[in-house]
Amino acid sequence: MLICTEHLQAGMVLSKDIELKSGSYLITRREISHGRLTDKVVESIRKFSGQILPFENRVEVEDDEQALECIKLELRKDLDRVVETVLSNKTYTNFLEDGTLQAKALRVMEVIFSNPDIIQQMYDAKYNIVKKARPEDLILEHSIRTALLAVALGLRLNSTILSLVFLGTAALLHDIDLLTESSAVQLENLDEMSQAEIEQFVEEHQQRAADFYKVRLTSINPHHKLEILRILTSHHRPDADEASQYSTLIFHFADLVDEMVSLLPNRVRYNFSSSQLSVIGTMYRNRCGLVAVLSGLVRLYRNSEESTWKIIAALISLFKMEALLAGDFDRKLREIIDWCPFDSAQVYPEMESNSLPRTLYCSKCADESFACEHLMFSRTAVQDEHGNVKDYCKCAVLGPRFQQLMEKGRH
Repeated sequence: MLICTEHLQAGMVLSKDIELKSGSYLITRREISHGRLTDKVVESIRKFSGQILPFENRVEVEDDEQALECIKLELRKDLDRVVETVLSNKTYTNFLEDGTLQAKALRVMEVIFSNPDIIQQMYDAKYNIVKKARPEDLILEHSIRTALLAVALGLRLNSTILSLVFLGTAALLHDIDLLTESSAVQLENLDEMSQAEIEQFVEEHQQRAADFYKVRLTSINPHHKLEILRILTSHHRPDADEASQYSTLIFHFADLVDEMVSLLPNRVRYNFSSSQLSVIGTMYRNRCGLVAVLSGLVRLYRNSEESTWKIIAALISLFKMEALLAGDFDRKLREIIDWCPFDSAQVYPEMESNSLPRTLYCSKCADESFACEHLMFSRTAVQDEHGNVKDYCKCAVLGPRFQQLMEKGRH
């Protein structure tokens, strides 16, 4: 296996002689006992790391227990960082707030990270892919978040441990093919593609994702491998009416949500089909806030098969946004806001954010010349985009209507 020189450890076994750009060899396997690295040899390799052929800063070592444990620890740092980001509830809404759910999800992730095939593929994607085929960090972080979300969603739906492992594995692997050079070129051009071209890209991406791993998941049970490949083959365009695609649907919605709300290399999103966009609007061709994404899913699937709606409801429940389940939340909220004759009713946070609005306030109440009989003495704190906090008055008429809307989906 190919490993970064910065991750080398004494005790690892060199599997290939190290050649330098000058044409000479830095070290050969015959020069060290059984090819096993010592601290001194590791230091020497790092010193000439930038001169190594065929890949700078990389050497070939045996994929033994020590090497696999080393790369697992490196990848575990990425997992821990993503988990910390989710739990912070700052840039991403915390769907692991339930301590029991969080503990179970992390145990499943530990099982997945124990598979040598998976950690090698993820390590290669992060460290051993040609540089111009990146940015790998955004895509890999998306894959880890999707794995956590898919596993958490599966837990909410009482999926079996095997199904949870399938979901997490598929999530970790589903976009790594995008880091290959040919796919990276397509990804760069995605923003300029027509909807028809995007659909073709999606079809090819799904198939590449499956093909990429057909020969790579050698340590996985053939039946389990087939289940993972089945998810990968249709993870963007599953058949919601097909009972056999239940796990694929769970993964699909987890992947869709994270891709729609997260920062990715491409501006255009390809999570909704042309027919779906005709129902929910073309705004969903681009990155959206979580509230908008979940509202769009409610609009699309509220009258769908019971099993599909059950997934949507569980997903929304994970984010504690049950108010959306009543349907048409954004339209009803807009009607409340538009009722104000002074055009001063505002909600916080705004609908475009990743959090449901928590309060409705009058944006003009601080103006001394402004007068409205519905202003309340009760005030609410609102933070602007610069972090400044201001107090605003609530509305005696719209406030109760807003609270009633927020309660509807919970009953």
